[in-house]
Amino acid sequence: MKNLLTNFFALTSIILLFQWQSGFSQVGNEFPIEVGPDSCFALGYANDDTKYMIVMRREKSYGADIVVQFHSKADHSLIGSPIVLGSTNMTFENFEKSIPQVAFDGTRYLIVWTDGKNGGIKYRFIHSQTFELSQLYNDPTLPIYLGGIKSLHYNPTTNKYLLVGSIETQGGSLYHIYTFIGTDGVLYSSSQLASFAVRRELSVSYANGKYLVCFIKKSSNPNLNDYEVVGQLLDENGNLVGSSFAIDTSLAPSDDPLFVLFDGKYHVCFYTEEEQTGWKIYAKRIDPNGNVSSSRSLISSDGHILPFAILGNSKILVTWTRFPYETTVGAIKGKFINLNLDPIGDDFLIFQHLNNKIPVGSMGVFADNKFFVYTTRLELATILTNGDVYGVTILDPTGVEDEINSVQTYELYQNFPNPFNSSTRIKFSVKETQNVSIRLMNILGEEIATLLNENVSSGVHSIEFNAEKFNLSGGVYFYQMKAGDFISTKKMIYLK
Repeated sequence: MKNLLTNFFALTSIILLFQWQSGFSQVGNEFPIEVGPDSCFALGYANDDTKYMIVMRREKSYGADIVVQFHSKADHSLIGSPIVLGSTNMTFENFEKSIPQVAFDGTRYLIVWTDGKNGGIKYRFIHSQTFELSQLYNDPTLPIYLGGIKSLHYNPTTNKYLLVGSIETQGGSLYHIYTFIGTDGVLYSSSQLASFAVRRELSVSYANGKYLVCFIKKSSNPNLNDYEVVGQLLDENGNLVGSSFAIDTSLAPSDDPLFVLFDGKYHVCFYTEEEQTGWKIYAKRIDPNGNVSSSRSLISSDGHILPFAILGNSKILVTWTRFPYETTVGAIKGKFINLNLDPIGDDFLIFQHLNNKIPVGSMGVFADNKFFVYTTRLELATILTNGDVYGVTILDPTGVEDEINSVQTYELYQNFPNPFNSSTRIKFSVKETQNVSIRLMNILGEEIATLLNENVSSGVHSIEFNAEKFNLSGGVYFYQMKAGDFISTKKMIYLK
């Protein structure tokens, strides 16, 4: 039996290596974030114009330190050493109750984490340029567990952060609550999100003045696994908008972390289901008013746990952990889909096992026309231990084709995101090589700046626009494209 298992693992490794080398050619080389002797786990991310910040948990003899590591967008080099924000009393065996949450307000990052079951939350701001730390805030009166992926959201309109977590009753039931944190560190009173018991996993999205919180309803039937994915809308003042509503009610268990994002028109909720034929990744669309699509899209038949999604260039990269418990061979897989949730190519490998460590969990961002994905590789013993954090770059799978393939028309697309805070991307197409100018105008039609004025080849192109570089005030602006006789103007809204 031992020889059989050895041969099986060796064969599986060869197959994975072959898939890795001959599969998705636009997955770049890995770069290390934290691979020293300390055991770290990547649990959150954020970014500004020039760098990324990874939030990690660094294990101690009891509990852990919460640390952040910055690295450059330009060359992936680390910027300084890891910065310790504080500590948590939550041990690694219970770390899923204390997943640090992070959000960026354009100047500072806010990181929030659970200190302990009865210890409330801690949080701290860090300046994106100077790395200056605020005081350490600690509220022991709010025994909240942070168990979701992206459950902290900054709103530039209200200048507050929404934080959603869960509290546990003496009987062990969980209920979601939400609160707001000001940029001055003030913690506002909390309210209950739903009247029924829930699972810990949740995710938050925002659109058109309302938040959407997606989570899993705890089944009241002891003979049924948790199966209902639900949503709840909140307005910007923290008032519930209507009642909780079902997103997916299929009877297959839906008891793993889910993820939701807004694609410019719809919220898209990604979740896993354990069906008799195996684990699957599904997605459903919800409009900003809470109307749920009647159909769901199968993202992958080879899914497993921890779905994550990254929006960029009018497509979505979905990632997940493929973690067969019966073997030590694990992988992070991914798939591109368009905004209609149709596939762009097949599943592909992003990370695989390395040095007897398996990748578990993934997260990422889109910037500079690239997708960046991060994971933690762990040793599999009685529990997952000795984590190392890595990142990788993934090129837009249609970006090269867009530049090469013949385009039959001129078009100026709506900038995305819109409204935006700080930066947004402007996309346009040119059917033949010629001079293209894109100019920025105020609401009176007066030119403010020239964003582009050069010869451009046939194809689809995009430029990144950062409002802070032009010292703009918040408000409505227009951008106009001219290419030969073609002229098109679009409106953008800058939220400062």
